[in-house]
Amino acid sequence: MSKKDRLKAQKQKQDILRKEQEEQERLEKEEAKLRQSKAARKLRRKAKRSGTGDPIICIILKILMLIPFGYSGFFYGGVLVAGVFGGYIEPHPPEWVGWCALAGVILIGAGILIAFFRKYIISFIVICAGTGVFLKAAGYMIDKIQYRLENYKVDEAFENMDKQYMTYYYPIAAVAGISLILMVISLIRRYIRRKRVRYEKDTAPVDSIVKED
Repeated sequence: MSKKDRLKAQKQKQDILRKEQEEQERLEKEEAKLRQSKAARKLRRKAKRSGTGDPIICIILKILMLIPFGYSGFFYGGVLVAGVFGGYIEPHPPEWVGWCALAGVILIGAGILIAFFRKYIISFIVICAGTGVFLKAAGYMIDKIQYRLENYKVDEAFENMDKQYMTYYYPIAAVAGISLILMVISLIRRYIRRKRVRYEKDTAPVDSIVKED
């Protein structure tokens, strides 16, 4: 074999080795991209799963909201509504008192229901509106009681009647307070979740994130 043939054969061998090396590198890059792609998908699934569901404190707070609502809103609010529209209260208060009490109970109940769907900002707004309307009716009744206590002679057993009615109606404000706590917890958790997702995304392989997005 001539020198030229040997050189040609050597060149062909080098070309074959180079192509095999390039193919090996290509396969390694594709395998690396596949691993990165799986990591990116895993990161997104983790981000979607994180933050779903409520911590136990939120569940407890939502259950606690039912106590003042049932006591002040459902029971004593219901008594007030029945008393106004049934004519059982003397002197008879204007009908707007009954409508305000009824609207307040409905709004607060709706806000509590919304809270169980984890819509805490909307829930807080609805509950605050309902609490304001309900307390307007309750305030009217308490003002009238205080007026009669100050201007009429009453039996000693009724001297603290205004304070007694405050204990009937005012605990409803606790629902709004609990709703505020739930909203603040929700906003804090949302901020922490977004910060964590941003950090995990920043530390994930860049190529896989760009390709997957």
